[in-house]
Amino acid sequence: MYSLYPWRTEFWTVLGLLALLWFIGLLFGLSAWPALAGLAGYVGWHLYYSWRLVSWLGKQTKKLPHHVPGIWGYIFYRLEVRKRKATERKKQIARLLKQFRASTSALPDATVVLDRNFQIQWVNDAASALLGIRKTDSGQPVVNLIRDPSFATYLETREYSEPLQLSAATGLDSRLLLRVIPYEGDKYLIQARDITEGYRLEQMRRDFIANASHELRTPLSVLQGSIEQLEPQVAGNATAEKPLERMRRQSERMMRILQDLLILARLEAGRNEPAQLVSLSTVVSEVIEEARIASAGMGGHQFEVSVMPDVCVQGQRQDLHAAISNLVMNAVRYTPAGGGIHVSLAAVRGGVRFQVVDTGPGILPQHLPRLTERFYRVDVGRSRESGGTGLGLSIVKHVLDRYHAQIEISSIPGKGSTFSFLLTQDVLCAAGPRAVASK
Repeated sequence: MYSLYPWRTEFWTVLGLLALLWFIGLLFGLSAWPALAGLAGYVGWHLYYSWRLVSWLGKQTKKLPHHVPGIWGYIFYRLEVRKRKATERKKQIARLLKQFRASTSALPDATVVLDRNFQIQWVNDAASALLGIRKTDSGQPVVNLIRDPSFATYLETREYSEPLQLSAATGLDSRLLLRVIPYEGDKYLIQARDITEGYRLEQMRRDFIANASHELRTPLSVLQGSIEQLEPQVAGNATAEKPLERMRRQSERMMRILQDLLILARLEAGRNEPAQLVSLSTVVSEVIEEARIASAGMGGHQFEVSVMPDVCVQGQRQDLHAAISNLVMNAVRYTPAGGGIHVSLAAVRGGVRFQVVDTGPGILPQHLPRLTERFYRVDVGRSRESGGTGLGLSIVKHVLDRYHAQIEISSIPGKGSTFSFLLTQDVLCAAGPRAVASK
């Protein structure tokens, strides 16, 4: 065992040895020569073991000296302990690395590690099947192997909060969901999952809804025409008028549902039609007039309108009309007669905000996150009575997605609700500085 204070022990040992040699020199009349010889031997001893240490550090020798007395014995002992610990740590890291590689290789998702320049550092086995990247491709830029323009753009933007969908290397009908995860500041991890089955099922669902809506529209139109022909013939006949009136209302409701389903199917298909210059101010004014007419048949409401003129949007007039109409008509349907509805289109920092505020019954907080789901209703009975289809806010969400906007909903039960969205400058083509208010 070595002392806990090796330098103190070494100091007193050397001092005692030199004192002893000095005393021997005095006894034999040699003066300080024995002490000087001892000091020279001590320096030589240090130089020798310094050379042994340098040789070991330079890997010219593999083993450290054993059973060395003094301070050098302590140094070599501590180095040997650290060497054993480092060896154990390396073995442990090697085992963990082996387990990690085995587990990641067994993952069904493709995993690719990139450096700061997006060059491939490591891949698992699934990356070969899903992305066409092999382990021998290490060091190559990943864009040379995933040749999809959308992927190259996705990497360059460095905005990885949302995943990217792209075609798999196995075929054009295969789809991948790809995520890029930054880590350690300058490295990136790519994870890709095969979503072909889910994508095909979703496509089948969309096609079914679109086809079914088209097929049902024709017989429903025939039914509505027949009802209109029968109405004059049964006028005055109370027994026949009531069921015919119910048939007319339900057929109109079915037609609204089919029209909303067709709009949703078109929006979900994601077909990019050429952008037009649309006067958003005009669209809002038209929707307000339609809402006033509908409100008159429901007992009337107090409208307060503030529309900024000359707001121009690059997009599709039909989609914008559908989104704004759904928000305004929802306020008309669910606000009691005599209640207030405030519609505004105003310039704000970053763009233009459209907002609808009503004094209806409000919505409980637990319902707010699900309002944009298809056919979701807070109160099924009330929605049916008011003529709602449960698709309006879903249509609004899909329309706003095309303009990189989000619907914002806030509500206080018993006091009313606020629905709004912000269109940023990148989708606007012009905006007037004035606002026109009317009541």
